[in-house]
Amino acid sequence: MSAAVVSAVLVTTALVMVPDRPEPTERGSATAVAAELAAGTGAEHAGGPTSAGETGADGTQTATAMPASTLRVMPLGDSITYGVGSQTTSSYRVELRRRLATAGMSVDFVGSRRTGDPAAADLDHEGHSGWTIARISAGVGAWLRTYRPDAILLHVGTNDLRSRSGAARAPARLKHLLHQIVSERPEAHLFVAQITGTRRYPAQQKRTEAFNAQIPAIVASLGSSRVHVVDQSSVRNLDIRDALHPNDFGYRKMAWNWYRAMETVYRTTGTAWPATANPYAAQTAYRCLLVDADPGPGYHAGFDCRWWFRHKVTRVVDGQPKQVYRWETKRLLTKKYRVLSGGRAVTRTRRVYTWSPV
Repeated sequence: MSAAVVSAVLVTTALVMVPDRPEPTERGSATAVAAELAAGTGAEHAGGPTSAGETGADGTQTATAMPASTLRVMPLGDSITYGVGSQTTSSYRVELRRRLATAGMSVDFVGSRRTGDPAAADLDHEGHSGWTIARISAGVGAWLRTYRPDAILLHVGTNDLRSRSGAARAPARLKHLLHQIVSERPEAHLFVAQITGTRRYPAQQKRTEAFNAQIPAIVASLGSSRVHVVDQSSVRNLDIRDALHPNDFGYRKMAWNWYRAMETVYRTTGTAWPATANPYAAQTAYRCLLVDADPGPGYHAGFDCRWWFRHKVTRVVDGQPKQVYRWETKRLLTKKYRVLSGGRAVTRTRRVYTWSPV
């Protein structure tokens, strides 16, 4: 069994809400995103399959056959596949499709759902908000028979890990789901994510890390060279818009990780696929982060959307100063200072901008 594992780097932590300018002031540019979280309002397809399909004698609708050179890709999972956290609910899907097209791949995303940027093409997927692994298992056979994907991008487990009992059952349920997929579509390539992390949710982050650690062994136990592990776990902290769902920059990272994993399978020449606009090498990023996410007295939710910059800073590591990179943003803070007025010391305040990692 061989498992293609795609790794990435880790970024830093949380936030404090102060509005900032809607454009970068240094080190290039990045694509800005709007400040509001798109609600999960996408509907099921009225017509079923991605392309206009046919209905058989038994009433089952099947997807229209595509040219043999077209790769049918099924994004499969929960609200992260659906696109919650993205301003357009595009998830990683629109960015991934664009990258695959740039690499010369002819692809058709398939599934019973369609959400994302209305200006983009091919928004089909099988992402179901709030669904556990067991619920996805209950529907996956019919979806695979209807849409006949050649590649499945699986990102599941986040909802199981909301509780200790769910987390305890998640590895076995994942293994069962993988067996279902491999049995139904043995000729397809299945890309299994080590799932994205959290922000300000330490209990679930710990459960996520434990779950992710078991995935390579689960995949290896299948004994199939067509099942691959894709590490999405570096999408966490500043890449998460609320507590669990990536923001648009986090979804860009997910698209990159899927893309690199698919290259190891589908590249047929000695020429590497284009590596432009690697989000892990970005020097600037426009991120939206949820503020006041905990319900309670005076509860409200808002988004802090601003530019972040990758800065080199000096930190003490093992007792020695070392230069490291970290993400920082400019925050407008209130600082107190003391002055003499009328022969006595008084406290005054002033507003100043300062670089902050939170």
